[in-house]
Amino acid sequence: MKKKISIKVHQALCLLCLLGKNMYDVEDEELKKILETIEKNPDIPVTLKCQAGDVFSFQDSDEKDSTFERKKDLEILQKLDFFPGITIPARILFNRIYLRIKTVKDICFDCAYAEKKYYEKARKLQISLTSQHCGQYDKSIAAEKAKKKGIRIIIPPRTIEDLEKSKKESLKAMYDARNTGIRIRPHLLLCAVCQYGGGVKPGMAYDNLPELIQLILKEPETKLTLVEGADWVMCAPCPSWVKGNKCVHSYGKCGLPNQLRDMRVLQKLNLDYGKTVKAIDLYKEIFEKIPSTLEICRFDHYDTSMWHSGCGQRTKNNPDYVRGRKILIKQLNLKPAPASETHQRMNADKRK
Repeated sequence: MKKKISIKVHQALCLLCLLGKNMYDVEDEELKKILETIEKNPDIPVTLKCQAGDVFSFQDSDEKDSTFERKKDLEILQKLDFFPGITIPARILFNRIYLRIKTVKDICFDCAYAEKKYYEKARKLQISLTSQHCGQYDKSIAAEKAKKKGIRIIIPPRTIEDLEKSKKESLKAMYDARNTGIRIRPHLLLCAVCQYGGGVKPGMAYDNLPELIQLILKEPETKLTLVEGADWVMCAPCPSWVKGNKCVHSYGKCGLPNQLRDMRVLQKLNLDYGKTVKAIDLYKEIFEKIPSTLEICRFDHYDTSMWHSGCGQRTKNNPDYVRGRKILIKQLNLKPAPASETHQRMNADKRK
């Protein structure tokens, strides 16, 4: 299997257009090979080639395109907010295309297929068959039915069978590790509080956090090990988890926001990856040093940015976190400093 592929920018849209014409196959041999490669590895790095010239001439190829082809490529890059020569996982590329290019009418003005709206048809179909975020089991079901009919799916979602099996096996692994250290990425400790405050109960199909909180309430001495990435033990049943402990949350973009959240949490707690701590002690530190989700979860980017995350757009502390923190402090019999005092101490530390 190739480790990466290179395509002309407009070929990504051409691929969708031909799928709109025939959802079962692609008649162009070059595009067919590209589709087959991505179907096998949805996260394969894709380099977008473009005869851009100017300061981006370093990535130009010897193959010369017409002025109109070059214009088409630049129009697409502009809409995607990408630069010439960018290398990015196929999953992110196509989800960005789905979100930002709703029609090719003004891009492919010289193509007869554009008039027939093949692209728009394929885009709508691919979106309907792609798991965009956690919990969309209906899309996985629809995708399985479509694949049985022979319909080609560029970025297929995880199967229901895989999700259900992963839920069962990962939960067992979580309970088995409670005395040695349940592997969990740091920011999920806050997510668990938000869910608890929002009334989420165990049994959520795509998440193990409700079960983790119940375990901690029953056995506060449970040990937790802080790890990097979307570790299988906690993230296995999530539709956004991909092999290799990677996260493609937030409409299939990437796990960059989660990585930064993890590191913000570690900084606040003065801890690092690999540290194993008793849950009761860890949450006491969290409730003292992180009274608000704003410093951890907020991201100021437009909704198609790779840094965008729905819960990160808040301008105030997540009310579910406020509620969950208050309840858990009482149930775990913790007495952290009040939020106002914690903020004062944090501000004093910054001034030193």
